[in-house]
Amino acid sequence: MIHRFTLTAVLVLGTVILGGTLLIGCSNTAAERMPRPDVVTIDAMTVFGDLERPVVQFPHDLHTAAVKEDGKDCTVCHLRLEDGSLSQKYGRLVDDDVQTVTDVYHVGCINCHTEKASLDMKSGPVACGECHVREAKYTSSRVQIHFDRSLHYRHVDASQEKCERCHHDWDSTQTARTYIKGKEASCRDCHKDASIGKRPSIRTAVHHQCVGCHLETPNSGPTVCAGCHDSERQKAITVVEDAPRLFRNQPDFVLLAAGEAERANSKMKTVPFSHLAHEGAVASCRTCHHEMLHSCDDCHTLPGKEEGGGVRLERAMHDMTADHSCVGCHERAKDALDCAGCHNLMQRGKLSEHACTICHTGPEPDRLTSVAERYTSLDQFRKPANDTRLSINRRDIPDTVIISLLSDTYEAVRMPHGRHIDSLMKRIGASKMATYFHGHDDVVCQGCHHHSPIGERPPMCESCHREPFNESDLMKPGLYGAYHRQCLGCHQSMQIEKPSACVDCHANKESRAE
Repeated sequence: MIHRFTLTAVLVLGTVILGGTLLIGCSNTAAERMPRPDVVTIDAMTVFGDLERPVVQFPHDLHTAAVKEDGKDCTVCHLRLEDGSLSQKYGRLVDDDVQTVTDVYHVGCINCHTEKASLDMKSGPVACGECHVREAKYTSSRVQIHFDRSLHYRHVDASQEKCERCHHDWDSTQTARTYIKGKEASCRDCHKDASIGKRPSIRTAVHHQCVGCHLETPNSGPTVCAGCHDSERQKAITVVEDAPRLFRNQPDFVLLAAGEAERANSKMKTVPFSHLAHEGAVASCRTCHHEMLHSCDDCHTLPGKEEGGGVRLERAMHDMTADHSCVGCHERAKDALDCAGCHNLMQRGKLSEHACTICHTGPEPDRLTSVAERYTSLDQFRKPANDTRLSINRRDIPDTVIISLLSDTYEAVRMPHGRHIDSLMKRIGASKMATYFHGHDDVVCQGCHHHSPIGERPPMCESCHREPFNESDLMKPGLYGAYHRQCLGCHQSMQIEKPSACVDCHANKESRAE
């Protein structure tokens, strides 16, 4: 009988080796499992059918350290490919058949563990039930590492700008890899989540390229899993704050619109977009160009098409739950402490009456081809970035507002209204995004005076929030609840310590009388 054991090609970030201590228990609960960033699931036998035993958890860095102690290297477990690099599969280059792959693991692993045990050294399991356990000892704490602008620049600098060391294309006429300067692409342009024919998956390709380079160049970068995938080690990576621009012939400024063939069907004005400004605000090109470094309308059309997963252009730009959409990115920016005081209390995704025209201020789509060259900067469509002001005269804004809701028990609250306005305007002025979207008008007032028209004298809170609480309208609390939700909610969202007790706002009448 052929047993289909749970064994895998070890796709690893680091040197893959055997040896050391591997003691996997048989009765660990999820809470007791040990978190490790280097846990590799050995399940390669799934390519031959269903598994008869549970998958094997392989603590990679533990084995790396054991092999290093023995004075050996990665070739203990990994064969070399024709180009001299190491195969990421354990003890083989290809998956021939179920019995061959099974034997590779059983012979290699068990022999190594048995040999160490015979020398009275710490070793690992040799019985089936010690590796193939139902209650695993480890839980993966692996954190994906992002190759951001800082890391990219450090690699460019270290390689002396030899981009061909990482970037390559495929020349089908010569059946070989090639490099074309000026057309460097994202790794994901070719390498997807799963292997396609002879083209390896993104995980295999990245580990082969990165770890292979680090092994060839001593002290150049991590060669163990935790070096990249441990959260604490990631935090310790030096960040180059002023990393130069990643330039690949992209425009500084562009007018966003539907593809040329579809513009006649587009209903909205074009969107002036500073590509240069956004480059400085994001971690990498993939923040927006999630796979390929192409124009958005190449994949996302007005009706949607297969290349873009059926996602229409409108949704690609406006879906507030998407990682790559404009609105989605801006929604997440509102979680910053300086913004959260107002935005955490607002309905998520709710747009003001003039929200669309803040972005859609460019020429009509059908005129774009003839007038596009006239526009070269975002400043042609907006006020300067430092123009943060209210249309209302500051002298007409009350410095103090008296709130006497609980005056039967406490002294009236003297709310420093002017100071709140000044503080918010200062925070808005420090943010280019906030300034662009509402820093130059009176939208700031709606942080508190929500659902009210912008003006010098907004309606009083009790105009809408009456007492007692209206059970038929759960979204509109009574006046007592509205004040406390708004004031305390803002302070909590912005992590402002006070008020921590009622008397921080409401002076106690009895204590004052004493």
